[in-house]
Amino acid sequence: MITESPFLRMGSYSASMEEYGEAMAFLVFLKEGRLVRKSELPLCDTEEYLGAILDFTGELNRFCVKAATARDKEAVKRCRDLCDAIMGEFLQFNLRNSSPRKKFDSLKYTLKKLENTLYELSLTENLGLKTLGKEEEPDAETGQGPNADVE
Repeated sequence: MITESPFLRMGSYSASMEEYGEAMAFLVFLKEGRLVRKSELPLCDTEEYLGAILDFTGELNRFCVKAATARDKEAVKRCRDLCDAIMGEFLQFNLRNSSPRKKFDSLKYTLKKLENTLYELSLTENLGLKTLGKEEEPDAETGQGPNADVE
């Protein structure tokens, strides 16, 4: 029905497709540690996909805060690196006067927050507080690393 009447795509349908794309992007990141491809979201058109990816970076930031709380520096680095790669791709677009423009502006702030979080983790590590190593995993129940009791 949407393909037959493209005007129906506007509004809440398009917004829901962005939300769907954002959720799928986060799921793929959690399961596989990568960004979802447009081809994996056949229900989303290009603009919805771009909006979903930009919204996903906000979820990435929240995930990063949780990882930083557990002192999982590697997870924070992965989040920052992915956000940085997304920024690099979006810089190639001319987003002037398009709907993803405002979301792109928030991507800049998200990347800055991720960089600050990584910097703060580095500072605490240099002060003697331990971060999780690659072989250490946070406790499934508490989300805290094995070094959570370090004073």
